[in-house]
Amino acid sequence: MRQPSLKSSVKLLWLLPVAVLFWLPGLAQAQPRDMARDMASNMADSLTAAQIGAALEEAGFEVTMSEDRDSGHPVARGNIGNLVFIVRAMDCEGSPLACRQLLLFANFDLGREITDRDFRIVNGFNDSAMDGRAYVLERTNQIGIDFIIDLSGGVSNNHIAHRLSRWEGVIANFIDQFTKAQTGS
Repeated sequence: MRQPSLKSSVKLLWLLPVAVLFWLPGLAQAQPRDMARDMASNMADSLTAAQIGAALEEAGFEVTMSEDRDSGHPVARGNIGNLVFIVRAMDCEGSPLACRQLLLFANFDLGREITDRDFRIVNGFNDSAMDGRAYVLERTNQIGIDFIIDLSGGVSNNHIAHRLSRWEGVIANFIDQFTKAQTGS
């Protein structure tokens, strides 16, 4: 078997950088396109009713999908144990409707008249909580908590899953703070 000569090895070494120069631009161009395509397939700027239902089920919630009587926008009724919550899809367009905003909320019947203390407790929660917004429904003697997931501009599917996974904690935090404030503990 013949060994390569020094002269042929030098020629190969000279050709290697030239080959790399021709190969790298193609690689550099292909990677961002592939990465952009992969990223785009994992991004959403709106969800259909079917996608909303699937995302909620993947998050571990029991879900029943329906639509708003007036707007036709998707509405989900979900359960966390015995607690019922609603997801209203908003800012929807297209066919099928795809929506850029999800409003999750849960209302709690106090079984009594609303007091000034209830308003103070709700305002205190809103001043301190990072997630969720509490409110008082005076006419129905209820308090509630809501949580918005905004998809405008596009978010990753992981972001949607993460936000949905926080919902149960948002509710628990609100109930805990409201109960402690009512009992003075």
